[in-house]
Amino acid sequence: MLRFKITKNDGGLKAERFLFKATTAPSSLIYKAFRKKDVKINGKWIKEGYVLGEGEELTIYISDEFAAKGETAAFGPLPEVVWEDGNIAVLYKPAGLKSQPDRPGEDALSSRFKAYMAQNDYDPAAESAFAPALCNRLDRNTDGLVIGAKNAAALREMNLAIKNRRVRKFYRCVTEGVPPEPAATLVTTLKKDPSANKSTVGQGGREVSLTYRVLGVRDGEAELEVELHTGRSHQIRAQLAAIGCPIVGDAKYGASGAGGQRLTAFRLEFDITEGLLSYLNKKVIELK
Repeated sequence: MLRFKITKNDGGLKAERFLFKATTAPSSLIYKAFRKKDVKINGKWIKEGYVLGEGEELTIYISDEFAAKGETAAFGPLPEVVWEDGNIAVLYKPAGLKSQPDRPGEDALSSRFKAYMAQNDYDPAAESAFAPALCNRLDRNTDGLVIGAKNAAALREMNLAIKNRRVRKFYRCVTEGVPPEPAATLVTTLKKDPSANKSTVGQGGREVSLTYRVLGVRDGEAELEVELHTGRSHQIRAQLAAIGCPIVGDAKYGASGAGGQRLTAFRLEFDITEGLLSYLNKKVIELK
């Protein structure tokens, strides 16, 4: 039997969704427990779809082996925090560090953020389903700003704001070759090949767009400011390479130069006018 006290971060979740997060039990076992009337709130049987309230006690009659164990250990140094308040933290991700781990125990910015929060406002022992999480991600070899949510409400609202393009994301990069126009908006399609971990422009997939502006040119290289209008994997790298201007250091997309990839997510601008995070409206956070 597993018993959970519903916290503020968990209130508002449907019971089955909470159990998917709070336990390691397969979904088939959780649904079976509902059918057998083995899921209760404050001692009373509930059905799927029940919306949890803060302070309630949820019990599910399954083996203790399915109890989830929170991950709070950092596998590297704690993250550099560029800006934060009680709801979000804007973190700096260095090049070479993944945003999210590919397997348990792997170092990533997300695990470093959880460890940072465990030393501050986050008590993993008091939470069953929620853990501090990243709202956006960057490619491993791209450095720059990533948003972390400190509570469930902030996570939901920031994810929605990003989905609705209420968070403008700007990058700086240096390219091999100079774009044909000093400023332009590139609109095409992008398709990802997971086996090669590479995206291809103009051969089906989803529509993507970005706007670039040339800031300067020197020795056949151009410094660009880029605003993403969509957020697909490798989008900037693939779209610029498709116009003959791969990012310096990006051999995967045709760059010949050695050294690190010259792509940085350097500025965030917020256009959030409603809800918990509306105080961020018109706020600009930028790397110095």
